[in-house]
Amino acid sequence: MRRGLLHRRALIGAALTAPFILSGQRKALAASTRRVVCLDLLPTELLLTLGVTPLAIANRALYIRLVAEPALPEGVDDLGPLTEPNAEFLQILRPELILLASWQQPVLQRLSAIAPLLPLQSSAGETPAVAHMINLLREVGSVTDRTTEAALWAERAEETLAQAKQALVSRSGRALYVCRFAANGRNVAVFGGNGLIGDVLLQLGLKNAWQGRVNASGVVSAGIEQLAADPEARIVHFDRGAETIEAMRNLAQSSLWNALPAVRQGRVTAMPVIYPSGGVFSAIRMARQLAEILPQERNANG
Repeated sequence: MRRGLLHRRALIGAALTAPFILSGQRKALAASTRRVVCLDLLPTELLLTLGVTPLAIANRALYIRLVAEPALPEGVDDLGPLTEPNAEFLQILRPELILLASWQQPVLQRLSAIAPLLPLQSSAGETPAVAHMINLLREVGSVTDRTTEAALWAERAEETLAQAKQALVSRSGRALYVCRFAANGRNVAVFGGNGLIGDVLLQLGLKNAWQGRVNASGVVSAGIEQLAADPEARIVHFDRGAETIEAMRNLAQSSLWNALPAVRQGRVTAMPVIYPSGGVFSAIRMARQLAEILPQERNANG
């Protein structure tokens, strides 16, 4: 990756952003915003990445289970479900800013009576996903007086992706299926397209074995048998604890699974879970983990 490429993409992608807070309001908010709440997982990750601890977030347990890092500090209150946060509690907290996903805005517009809303567009659209997440990080930084931190994290993301790509140069050209197994052992969520996972693979120079359709978030539900489309590919799956243990138990008894070339030849790799709709921090984790896992396994299994 050429130095500065992501920054140039970020500038292009910025024109596609349609914030609910007007530019004139941003300067005032940046000077005073310290009391922030988050109503979706991605805004929570972005805020924590910048070193700002939210007063409260929606569905605290879900963030801990699906995102995990950056770690959520103790004492951050739980506002309840993503689509039905506790409005009375919000009024008590008296936030200065409410961060949410754009998909939540139509049903949560009423909360603007409590504090200004900043809806963030989760899906990248035509902008490369990593660059889009850098755009969002800068946007959040601009209203929380963390522009310097946002710039440093953008630089860190670019450097990490470049370093990981270099570490993977000597790896074989084997394509990867990146997926998450369902507990039933029959279905799998496969990641591709311009979702965060798909774009990280692209930025690292890795071939995504999944060439089928995905949704706007870069994921599709498929049957296990569809992982046979590329018989030379390696399967990389996210370890989600108890769910994955149950999935592997069921897969071990599946004739379809055991017939897959990747399974027969030992080309199945587990890695710590990454939130596939996450931000810059998730992209950095994904790149680092691939760089750590794949070169090591190349010597053992090809």
